[in-house]
Amino acid sequence: MTLMDWLALPFIVGGAFFLFVSAVGLIRLPDFFSRAHAVGKSETLGSLLILIGLMLHHGFALESGQLLLVVIFVAVTNPTGIHALSRAALRAGVDIWVHPRDRGMRVRAGDEINEPQGAEAGASSEEGISDTGDAR
Repeated sequence: MTLMDWLALPFIVGGAFFLFVSAVGLIRLPDFFSRAHAVGKSETLGSLLILIGLMLHHGFALESGQLLLVVIFVAVTNPTGIHALSRAALRAGVDIWVHPRDRGMRVRAGDEINEPQGAEAGASSEEGISDTGDAR
């Protein structure tokens, strides 16, 4: 094995690890939004690490240039696609999973937020934030 192969190995192994974490998150997490977050973060990082490892493995060649274009494409489109899917699901009214101990809190998108007991009237922990998450 050459020096470039040894440099590429940690990237490829790290990328495989993050892709495995992404697959486990997709299977184990309870709702669409949690799964989308797990896949959006770890799958993007895993793909980028593997592609960078392949670029190092090929060295300075035409294939490395092509892989660089794929890296740029993946880095832009994966997070954008996950964001678009999550926003469409939120607007369509897909239920957000809430832990059983927090059932008195916000359960669905668009529901009013129930203040925890003991909170002062008129004081909100989400002051200045609209239902869409945009600052006012």
